[in-house]
Amino acid sequence: MLSLKHKLAACTAVAALGAVSLFAAQTAPGARGHGRMGAFLSSYLNLTPSQQTQAKSIFQNARQSGQPVRQQLKQTRQSLQAAIQANNTAEIQQLASAEGGEMGQLAAIRSSALAQVYQILTPDQQQKWAQLRQARNAARHSSGAAPQNN
Repeated sequence: MLSLKHKLAACTAVAALGAVSLFAAQTAPGARGHGRMGAFLSSYLNLTPSQQTQAKSIFQNARQSGQPVRQQLKQTRQSLQAAIQANNTAEIQQLASAEGGEMGQLAAIRSSALAQVYQILTPDQQQKWAQLRQARNAARHSSGAAPQNN
C-alpha cells in the first residue's frame, strides 16, 4: 500500500504529465481551461520565459499539423458508426484499421512535439521530467486496475 505522500506525488505527476501535451492549449482559440496545467508544468520544471515561448510554439505547430488527421479521424469514426449500425463487418474491419492508423499518426505528432520540448530543457529539468514520468508509471501500475483482455 502506498503512503499518502506517495499517492499525492503520483497524482501530481499524472496531472503534470497530462499537462505536457496540453501546454500550448492555454493560448489556443477555443482552449478548454488547460492553462493551469501548463502553468503547473512550467512552474514545476521552472521553465524560463524563452523555454515557455519555444514550448508553446512547438505545441501550436503540432496542433496545426495534427488538425487534418483529427478531422479525418472524426470522419472515420462517423463512418465506422454507420457501418456498425448497418452491420457491415467488412467495412467495420477496414474502418477500424484506418482509425488505428490515424490515432497512431496523432500519437507520433504528439511524441515528436514532446521530444522537441525535451531537447530545450536543461539536464536538471530533464531529470525532473523523468521523475514525473516514473511517478506517473508507478501510479498507473498501483491503481489496482487489472488490464482488460478483450
